[in-house]
Amino acid sequence: MSVALITGAAVGFGRGLARVFGRAGHSLVLIDVRDELETTADELRRSGVDVLAVRGDVTDDATLRSLVDETIRTFGRLDVLINNAGQVRFTPIDAPIDTAITHVEELWRVNTRAPYVLGRLVIPHMMKARSGHIINIATDHIHTCGFPEVVTHEGSESCAWSGAPRRPLGPGPFDAYDASKWALNGLTQTWAHQLREYGIRVNNICLGATDSEMMREAVLVGRGRPASQREIDSWMPTDTVADVVLQLHDEGADGRSGDNVGIWLGHPIVLPPAHPVLGRRD
Repeated sequence: MSVALITGAAVGFGRGLARVFGRAGHSLVLIDVRDELETTADELRRSGVDVLAVRGDVTDDATLRSLVDETIRTFGRLDVLINNAGQVRFTPIDAPIDTAITHVEELWRVNTRAPYVLGRLVIPHMMKARSGHIINIATDHIHTCGFPEVVTHEGSESCAWSGAPRRPLGPGPFDAYDASKWALNGLTQTWAHQLREYGIRVNNICLGATDSEMMREAVLVGRGRPASQREIDSWMPTDTVADVVLQLHDEGADGRSGDNVGIWLGHPIVLPPAHPVLGRRD
């Protein structure tokens, strides 16, 4: 039975990923710092999913080493890694330098360094098995409906960028956040190239506004108020987006690798075709 390790799995999109992959028959390894992790794990266990839940911080290397070791001891394999845990911080260009430095270091530890360390811990086991799939949850600030190619908006008229191509960047004070997520693209491309001979796929999910705790926290911090129900209802549903990630995984050993898969607000929530260059199987 396939085993999927999902970080940031207690709430929001991580919990949606756990539900969708659990329903598809995967055994699950879940890690999060939040108290809600055990509630999510119990819910999945009641539905018949085999779950190993570890309360821990992905920025702690010892925790990640222990997590991978315990996964192999428990299940004997690790087939899918989904680097979902993430943070957002706002760094206006006029922010005090000490604040900006603190935020970029926080974002780097969670959004970039943790996926790198965990990926490096998981890769040897996947190489030995000559199979596996690493999925990095990035942002639509990397791959937009206007970059690297302009996407038609037929049937996507509600997209905020339907009238003009969208550039690859965040809409506000996101220099540190975008840098931490753009770095995932470097990991994805290089790992996909190096690991192809071992049958290991690596892909980036360039995710738009999805109903998640991170989105709600971002609105609260950025606007000084909780997200309204109208705003929440406008975001993409968690489980629907998670199902697209499952479809990407289910392409199997011959599926795309090294792709930036765009899932954008205002567009149909579907798995797009592989990018003709990034997703090409050489």
